[in-house]
Amino acid sequence: MFERNSNNKDIFDEGYKSLQKGILLFGGSLVALAILIFMFPALIGFIFAAFILLAGAAVLTVGWKIWRFKKHLGSSEEWSIPVTASFKTEGPSYKRRRIFVVMR
Repeated sequence: MFERNSNNKDIFDEGYKSLQKGILLFGGSLVALAILIFMFPALIGFIFAAFILLAGAAVLTVGWKIWRFKKHLGSSEEWSIPVTASFKTEGPSYKRRRIFVVMR
């Protein structure tokens, strides 16, 4: 009827092993970074400066791409024609009403 297969693997076994290895690698990296920071305290400043430098470069790159895209849209003929539309600017007329609440 049913045969036992000794080669079958648990469906979560591979994922658990990779999660365990990832956590151990991350923990080891944090310990190594802590040791380096204790040995070289100026490393904190270098890491912070590198982070600020990379963040600034990323923001400048995004701004330049947006500027280039806007310049591209401005040079296109179909975008150079101004878009006009007429909208009904008069809304419904409202009158002030007073509401009296009588409480006993």
